[in-house]
Amino acid sequence: MNAYKEYFPTKAYRIAEMRLSTLLRVERDRLDAIAASLGRESAIGPDNLREQLPEILKFTEAYHTAYDQYLKAVLVQQPRPIQCRPACGNCCHHYPMSVEPFELIFMYSELRKRDDLLSLMEACQMRSDKFESLFESRKEEGLSEDDAEDKALHDYFSWWRSCPFSDMAGDCTVYPLRTVSCRMYFSETDPQYCTPDMLQTEKNDSYIVYMPDVVENAVYGISEHYAALELPESFFGGLLALNGYEGVLGA
Repeated sequence: MNAYKEYFPTKAYRIAEMRLSTLLRVERDRLDAIAASLGRESAIGPDNLREQLPEILKFTEAYHTAYDQYLKAVLVQQPRPIQCRPACGNCCHHYPMSVEPFELIFMYSELRKRDDLLSLMEACQMRSDKFESLFESRKEEGLSEDDAEDKALHDYFSWWRSCPFSDMAGDCTVYPLRTVSCRMYFSETDPQYCTPDMLQTEKNDSYIVYMPDVVENAVYGISEHYAALELPESFFGGLLALNGYEGVLGA
């Protein structure tokens, strides 16, 4: 899988980057002020999660909108047309990592309204347990934490179990809520090559649309303000952890 990190600074790109940067700066300032008023390092904790929820949801929706505008500015610069299409869903067999805490809160706040929340959490638990088992097995081989994680992520993809939010046709049932980890993944080759046996071959040309370092650092700074919630960075594990705050969110 290739990683395209450098893009030509077109007018659309500069505008999209500026919007992202401005949005993140404003939110970071807001969270810094909250933390200062509470006399602690992180702004969001179990004690004020419910109170801050409306602002968290508003910010995350704006963040996703700004990131989508950034995507429009960079995808036109790719060497070949994007081959991703509705009901493909091959990439939805990965184990999503590096999910920001505010995105997890944004999605869970909608999931908790669904009648099938319990079954969704059970499906997340099964996938989380599977990954942990694969990760521990790789560590037993004497690999470093990073190498074991990389191997376990590929092992999980080879397990070929679709995301619990994919329907039978392969479409995403939470598409408007999906995290940036999902939004940033694309392929320039036919979906038939987005499979475990083809992923690391020259026939597959999938890649991730990264944001500029200054934007990535700003996102990291905001996520640090959620440290007190102790949410895992994994998609399924993070949602499970938020389920433990159900009493707080429902108060």
